[in-house]
Amino acid sequence: MTSSEPAALSTPAGSFAHAVRQHGWWLIAAFVFAMPLGKGFEVPLALMTFGGIALMFKDGRAIWRHPSIRWLLLLFVCIWLPLVTALPDAVYFERAASTALAFVRFPLAGVFALYALRDEANRRKLFIAITLLLSFWVADALLQAAIGHDVFGYKSAGGRITGPFAKLTMGLIVAVLAPVYFEVIRRRAARSSGWYWLALAPYTAVILLSGSRAAWGMYAAGMVGFAVYAHFTAPRRHLGRAILIVLLCAASIGALIATYPPLQNKLRVTAGLFSGNYEKMDEATSIRLPIWHTAIKIAKDHWLNGIGARGFRYIYPQYADPDDPFMKVNPTSGPTHPHQITLEILVETGVIGLLGFVAFLVLLLRRTWQAMRAGNTYAVPLGLSVLVATLPVNAGIAFYGSILSALVWWLVASYCATLANEPENG
Repeated sequence: MTSSEPAALSTPAGSFAHAVRQHGWWLIAAFVFAMPLGKGFEVPLALMTFGGIALMFKDGRAIWRHPSIRWLLLLFVCIWLPLVTALPDAVYFERAASTALAFVRFPLAGVFALYALRDEANRRKLFIAITLLLSFWVADALLQAAIGHDVFGYKSAGGRITGPFAKLTMGLIVAVLAPVYFEVIRRRAARSSGWYWLALAPYTAVILLSGSRAAWGMYAAGMVGFAVYAHFTAPRRHLGRAILIVLLCAASIGALIATYPPLQNKLRVTAGLFSGNYEKMDEATSIRLPIWHTAIKIAKDHWLNGIGARGFRYIYPQYADPDDPFMKVNPTSGPTHPHQITLEILVETGVIGLLGFVAFLVLLLRRTWQAMRAGNTYAVPLGLSVLVATLPVNAGIAFYGSILSALVWWLVASYCATLANEPENG
């Protein structure tokens, strides 16, 4: 224990807290391992939550005075409080209330992470475990692209590779976790050979082959953010080697595009975003323009506190245009969410939610910048992953849905835990 840690968080040998500090990192890693297994990630998350409750009984109020937990609670309130203020006007109260209640488990899981990731050795083990798992997913997905199925027998979906995931979520998850992968590569390259960076070629290929434009954008943002971090933290900068590695990776990706027709078609359709033609733009956004148009109309009528979390599908038919393509398929229920994170927050929690979201991003950016200045090589990649997952322009899976919310708050919990022992002034 360092001098910056509250003495109340001591962990005597033989105690539950000591066991968590010694071995708890693997339960945090198990969350990522379970991501392809449907809702399997809920199991390690639940165990972390129960572990956090048990630790609270041990250390009581001292836990909530810890700087890392205060940061976790501050970020949590920015997102959770608007979920509560939306309840009085929720179009489906039970669904909105259950979502707000389910969020309470996240800071409790964060208490577990604080103990499990207090030691630098456990943080290193967590990063290595995540990187090994991501490497397996990448290899499995490339095998699927090459022969039509992966080692588990899963087949690609219309030219889009899924790896070990039953749904088309692999690209998004791999894109979000990319900064952690990059960090492990950076450390390996710094200790031995810069050629480790060539591992970015297959990683990038898998995200492209996932066919998710949202994943492409998130991955690009993660690369830019990590490049800034690497530039400011690298003790030596080998510009020539870096350029050569970039060119080799670009050549590999170019060869992939030239030889994989489904990816060529996806890129062709994506180019329609810049055509100025409504039909082409709608196709390029996977028929999301009608959803966004309807979402804006809903937001105008429920601008203050929104319609309640996860209520979009239930109110959609009231606002949809007569020729809405989704109403032709199912006139009683609309899309599950607006497919755009800022619109989702505005529609379901109103301006209150949007202000909370902006505060969340500002606080996260500020604290991550301080961590970068402090040389915290664990907090910065995790912070970048959170920022990638919550980019205001994201158009992937639902922000308040179980998959993305669990991933974001698992990352936030790990991020805040790695801030422990770091001077607050950065």
